[in-house]
Amino acid sequence: MTDFNPAPPPEPGVEPGSLVPAGWWRRAKAVIIDILVFTLAAIIPIVMLGVGLAFALDQETSSDSSGVGWLLFAIGVAAAVGVMVWAGWKFGWRQGITGTTPGKSRLGIRLVDIGNGEAPGGARGLGRWLVPGLINSVANVYSLIDYLWPLWDGENQRVTDKMFKTRVVEA
Repeated sequence: MTDFNPAPPPEPGVEPGSLVPAGWWRRAKAVIIDILVFTLAAIIPIVMLGVGLAFALDQETSSDSSGVGWLLFAIGVAAAVGVMVWAGWKFGWRQGITGTTPGKSRLGIRLVDIGNGEAPGGARGLGRWLVPGLINSVANVYSLIDYLWPLWDGENQRVTDKMFKTRVVEA
């Protein structure tokens, strides 16, 4: 089963205001699925980093083990960078182009531009993925507020949705 096919665009003549906002629980379940997909992709680099560092810093092993440990650590760093680039493409850029992530497509919801009801575009999707992480690195409470915001917002939008003029709707 693949999620490469984008969610169907709205019917011609459909007003963006007539699209039904996705409920908070469906969005939360989609985020959980996306986190699981990312975690599965990140397991191997994380294990490589940990094992490599353990071998490299172990004082009781010979220098051969230390060299192999640093090599394994370096490969783990490269793999971790690769996973982050992939995640930016999959959950950012591609979400902006297609309107979906693995979680959104499984739950029948999609990301749209509030102005025209179509997918917002790759750059806005990537920004929507990056900005919460960057803000959260400074103020850790942002993610909590951002993900809970749709519970009391009349439009069911996250703060990030408001920044990028997007909305998650039923597909």
